[in-house]
Amino acid sequence: MKITQYAVNRRLAANTIAVAFIVLGLFALWQLPVDFMPDITYPMIKVHIWWRGATPEEIDKNIADPVERQMATVDGLDYLESSSIEGMYTLQANFQYDIDVDVAYQDALAAMARVARELPKDMDPAVIIKADPSQLPIVQMTVTSDVWDLVKIRTWTDEWLQDQLLAVPGVAGTEIVGGLKREIRIHLDEEALEKHGLTLAGITKRLQEENVEQFGGRVTSGNKEFIARTIGEYHSLEEIRSLVVASQGSAKVLLRDIAEVVDANEDVRVITRLDGHPAVKLSVLKQADANTVEVAQAVSDRIKELEPVLPTGIKLGMVENQADYVMAAINGVSSAALEAAILVILIVWLFVGSWRQVLVLVIAIPLTLVLNFGLMKLAGFSLNIFSLGGLVIAIGVLLSNSIVVIENITRWRQENLARGEHDMMKFEPMNRLVVDATTEVGMAVLAATLSFLALFISFLLVPGLVSLLFRELILVVAGIVVISLIVAISITPMLMSIVFGRVDSSTKLSRFDLFFKRMTETYVQILEKVIRLRWAVVSVFTFVLVAAVVLMGLLGSEFLPQMDDGRIMVKVKLPTGASLAETDRVLAEIEKRIG
Repeated sequence: MKITQYAVNRRLAANTIAVAFIVLGLFALWQLPVDFMPDITYPMIKVHIWWRGATPEEIDKNIADPVERQMATVDGLDYLESSSIEGMYTLQANFQYDIDVDVAYQDALAAMARVARELPKDMDPAVIIKADPSQLPIVQMTVTSDVWDLVKIRTWTDEWLQDQLLAVPGVAGTEIVGGLKREIRIHLDEEALEKHGLTLAGITKRLQEENVEQFGGRVTSGNKEFIARTIGEYHSLEEIRSLVVASQGSAKVLLRDIAEVVDANEDVRVITRLDGHPAVKLSVLKQADANTVEVAQAVSDRIKELEPVLPTGIKLGMVENQADYVMAAINGVSSAALEAAILVILIVWLFVGSWRQVLVLVIAIPLTLVLNFGLMKLAGFSLNIFSLGGLVIAIGVLLSNSIVVIENITRWRQENLARGEHDMMKFEPMNRLVVDATTEVGMAVLAATLSFLALFISFLLVPGLVSLLFRELILVVAGIVVISLIVAISITPMLMSIVFGRVDSSTKLSRFDLFFKRMTETYVQILEKVIRLRWAVVSVFTFVLVAAVVLMGLLGSEFLPQMDDGRIMVKVKLPTGASLAETDRVLAEIEKRIG
């Protein structure tokens, strides 16, 4: 084979190329993002609409019906799921797996734009999002205080803490839940409005016009230029109360003359607690292409930096850090891969019995894996439980090609020694022997590799979530198998020509060789008996096969195995119509019993 001949006869060039690829592979490994799961885009779009105060029946009639009629016209739609509860409508549009989600998203936006004129005018704008696993929180933390009330905690979290975390590289956004949002309420006096000839719309317009901060132009003074802004935002209740809403002659009508302005908070619809104490929960989202572990660690480090400057009484607690789960999973798979590699090497050494051949295999394993990291980088993959699972699966496979080549080279060498042709074992003859031995099994190794690839690649043709979820695992295994083929017919023969460069005419058998020889003789005797009783053997194996099929039908099945991440999640559902206060009371009792 040309590639074998080139590698064996031009060792320096082959080694230089191999080292260059190793460096590139290690550089790619350093740049690979680390995540728990592969980057999967589910063909799903969600629509959320809030209509405060509306009953489920009103939402179903005025929102669900027109929205679902329009969404049903989107190309590639598989089925729709929706729910209507008090004040909120949720629609989940599931598309076929071969659809372009970006195109479907644009079609969904167009459908919602068409139906907008049929929807209630006082509802909130529809929120349309694509299902994206990368937008799950990577860090969840709580803010508690023994000194501040929930309004002050929520305001501080919104206005200060959130900005500190958004400045961390790789953070895409935050979600804040719980606490109480500050709300300025204006209670208008209808009689005073009528007395001064004012309307609700007029008062609303005046409030909006005065609560504005905008660009006011540039002012040049000498060699300096200043940017001017008109400052009009409200900073206190007194400013709001002193707002001039109308002028009647020389008299001015202030807002306090026609309304009561109070500092309050919005209605409570969400309650969060930590260890039984009221809290505000803040979740951090990463950018789609960011490294989960690096971003989560950076957020954790930033929180530690902020602790000395936190207001008195404020406590930040880490509830969940995805980096812990990701690294635990990655370390588990990495340990399994290392154990598999060690076991494979030990078994090969046990049967081969020569440290020279084992040394070649030891070099082949990291070389193949490192080169595969380069392919993973080019393909846009990440280090996750599926891609690393592919590495574990492929460790045994990646050595099979090299083992075949090594065994054949060893056999050729032993036959030459047995014939006493020691001249063949000099430097040049050894090169020719290695090339001929590799060429002899080259097509067989290629055929075996292609057969294995055909088996694995066929899984990509399975429609649905299976091909999306296992895509990285399958392609990682395929990449390793292809690289192992190249290594087996190039680097492995080149290394064998080096380690077998000297003549070793020893014909003494090791203890394991003697044991293996006796085991082979016993196997031949058993095989002769099996051939004589072929029909009995076929009958027994047929019975075993049928029994296995029957037993397989009795086994349970599931898409993914159950995983224990060290958490217990309790979901409680109360009867329809239960108030928030009743729900809070029941959950508080459950928390007390669990704690």
